This record gives sequence, structure tokens and C-alpha cells, in this order.
Amino acid sequence: MIKSRLNILMAERGIRSIAELERQLKTSGLNISRSSLNKIYHNQNINKTHLETIWRLTRFFNCGLDSLFLEISDL
Repeated sequence: MIKSRLNILMAERGIRSIAELERQLKTSGLNISRSSLNKIYHNQNINKTHLETIWRLTRFFNCGLDSLFLEISDL
């Protein structure tokens, strides 16, 4: 299972809400819809997230996939 670390990355940057993240992404020219950000933030259907969305987030946070997502092993 894969879990999003978006909330942690946001906290590290002092971003307090999805709306604020959406505004900062837009300012950076990396538009991502609020609904897509909400799905990632709340770990809903992450496996259906577009690669372009993931690329934009890794670019914005200047991180790799391993910083954006965490693999949780099923025991």
C-alpha cells in the first residue's frame, strides 16, 4: 500500500491548507486542481493519480517520489 506524505511536506513548508498549496502551485506555474490535491492529501485513490500531477508536486517540493509517498507493507 502507498501512503501520501503531502501533509508532512506541507507542514515543513509552513503551508497550512490545501487552498494555500493550490495558490502557491498556481503562482509557480504548476497548476493542480484542489480536488486532486485533496485526494492525495487524504490518501484516496492514490493509485489513480496522474503522473503529471506527481511530477508537478515533486518539482514544487523539490523532492523525489520517496519523499512524497511512503510504501506501507501489508503484514
